[in-house]
Amino acid sequence: MKRDIAIEEIRAVRHQLSAECGHDITRYIAMLREEGKQFQEQIKRGKELTTRLKAEREKYPAKKDDTLALRDKPKP
Repeated sequence: MKRDIAIEEIRAVRHQLSAECGHDITRYIAMLREEGKQFQEQIKRGKELTTRLKAEREKYPAKKDDTLALRDKPKP
């Protein structure tokens, strides 16, 4: 399997933050919430974008008959 350096870095940082909280999930979540207060605008924008994306997906739902299996050939 190919190494994904970005994923490894994310996991290392997550482990480091968890260790700083003594691997206590309650303290870890409290720390994340405290840090999140600094980024309220970004969090708000992320929620707005997620809501917009969900609305777009509902407008154009995928039909079961439209999906192709890997062996299927497209209709002419």
